Amino acid sequence: MKSRLFSTIYSTTLVTALLASSPLVFPTAHAFAAELKTIDVITMDQAIEKTLKNNADLELLRLAADTTYYDSLITLQDSQAIKENSIYTFKDAQTKYKKAAEAQRDIATSKATMDALKSSLQFQVKKAYLEVFFLEEKIKSHKESINRHYWYPSPNEEAKEGLAKLQTSHEQALAKLNVLLLEAPGKNWRLSTYDLTHYHLPTLEEVQANAYEKRPDMIKVEEERKLAEVKVNIVARYSLKSSYDGKIARNNLNKAEILLEKAKATVEKELKDNYDKVISAKKVMEESIAARDAAQKQYDETKADYSIRKVSLDELIDRETKLLDSEIKAIDSNYQYHVAVVTLKQSIGD
Repeated sequence: MKSRLFSTIYSTTLVTALLASSPLVFPTAHAFAAELKTIDVITMDQAIEKTLKNNADLELLRLAADTTYYDSLITLQDSQAIKENSIYTFKDAQTKYKKAAEAQRDIATSKATMDALKSSLQFQVKKAYLEVFFLEEKIKSHKESINRHYWYPSPNEEAKEGLAKLQTSHEQALAKLNVLLLEAPGKNWRLSTYDLTHYHLPTLEEVQANAYEKRPDMIKVEEERKLAEVKVNIVARYSLKSSYDGKIARNNLNKAEILLEKAKATVEKELKDNYDKVISAKKVMEESIAARDAAQKQYDETKADYSIRKVSLDELIDRETKLLDSEIKAIDSNYQYHVAVVTLKQSIGD
């Protein structure tokens, strides 16, 4: 909404007439509230719950993990039935300890596979939800801006075009959210506020420690390392360390440890990047909010001065344009901050 579009010179008579006329307004608060009653309310948590409940792939993985759990319990029970004083050979030791370790690995990794998809779906819902929510905030700001243009009896073409683009983007974002929810693409929702502006950012060391413990990919490589370590211990106790079995077991343990360190390095880089993005996004958000507040104050002062003819209409138009720009930048920076936080949380495994 460029100021050049409002640079028409008005006569005193015309300006007076426009000031006296009713500004362009969108539905009244009462009408809007009545409309909202017909739209279902959905919170972020409800959207996530609905997605997880309806996702067929996640249900298949849950069933697979459940089956693995019970199969592994049978193996563990059989292993526990073998008494330690009855183990005399390397083969006996493998039957008791190796199979038990494999069963425990299978339980952990099958659950981790399910949790990986669950985490991915939660992340997709959060991003889709935030996109819809902040587009609605932009639409609201554009409508308020149009209502501030009391010098026009109807919205100018650029204002209408800008609003139409936002509404199209909102429809597309809503469709993406509804795909995850398994709802009709055009279904409307009344979204609840999802505010992470007071999110307590842990230290980078705490973030890394939590990620090593929670991330499905880290759980998988650690479980493989544990299994390889058990195999080495079996060989050390029940077979010759210099045997082929011993060499294979040690090589596998070395491989598992290398893979674990590689996974840690990859995770550390991802976490550091996402951590820095949160810090940077928060700084930009705080600065843009301060700029928006300053622009609002300047607009209010200019509007008051215009009412007593201390400033020109062009100056008022320019202030309103800057106010809208600052509002949109504040909304964008708030959105980017929220995306940065949910991305960090997802990379931790939360």
